[in-house]
Amino acid sequence: MADVISLAKEKPDEGLPKEEPFKAAPTRTIWSGNLRIGLVNIPVKAVSMTKDKRISFRMLHRSCKTPISYKRFCQQGDEVSLPDIVYGYPLGRNQYVVLEKKEIDSAKPASRNVIELDRFVNFFQVDPHYFDMTYLLLPDRSEEAYSLLRSVMERTGKAAIGRITIHSRERVVLVHYYREAIVATTLRYPDEVLDPGSYAALRELPRPGEKELDLALEIVKGLTGDLNFAAYKDEYRERVEALVRSKMKGITVAPEKKKARPAAKSLMEALRMTAESLSSDKNESH
Repeated sequence: MADVISLAKEKPDEGLPKEEPFKAAPTRTIWSGNLRIGLVNIPVKAVSMTKDKRISFRMLHRSCKTPISYKRFCQQGDEVSLPDIVYGYPLGRNQYVVLEKKEIDSAKPASRNVIELDRFVNFFQVDPHYFDMTYLLLPDRSEEAYSLLRSVMERTGKAAIGRITIHSRERVVLVHYYREAIVATTLRYPDEVLDPGSYAALRELPRPGEKELDLALEIVKGLTGDLNFAAYKDEYRERVEALVRSKMKGITVAPEKKKARPAAKSLMEALRMTAESLSSDKNESH
């Protein structure tokens, strides 16, 4: 039987959030306030549009099975308590401007519960590489006004630009229609998105040969189809969950051996073998 242990009650700062295995955390309101267009106010609540379902592990001591905790030490070897910690803004190697936490807090934007929507744009005009986090906006006793804005956005394909203060940071936000709802997507600032053209490795790439290009186009054509997100699953998470369930039942699962792919000696050979494989699969399906 596998080791299944119950942890003793921990100190508040020592543990990860207590969650039952494989269950999503309940939805909670992350932000609440008003969408404002001129004199029109639409009270809304923002909840996360995504669920983080990554597997997380807790490190335990092999002999006693208790959780590993950490203490704070400076490079001089002394243990440091929270009141003795200040914050360094790095200037260079081993050079910092020292700031107190209250000084940093004073620079944070004032919490605002209003998103001023001052411009409407075409949704597809916005480069998706600027997208950061998306939040579902729910009406907060504002069903009539919310429904009106949703209908306008659905009919026109327009999205509204504004600003939001969330998690102590002011962000540009794109408010738009999505699947019978209004959602808000925070955007990165222009200096947070890298320009690929600044990399010499991309500017100096060789031009592909016509034979290689023709084979590559043939491969793309053979793999072209409709997007089906349901076909893509987090196989690592599923394997770990299956492993945990089997160990709780006292079953030992042998890891699957991955089949080795035949190695190609050159790019041209790899393209040719791939194209032939796609052609063979297509013939077998008919």
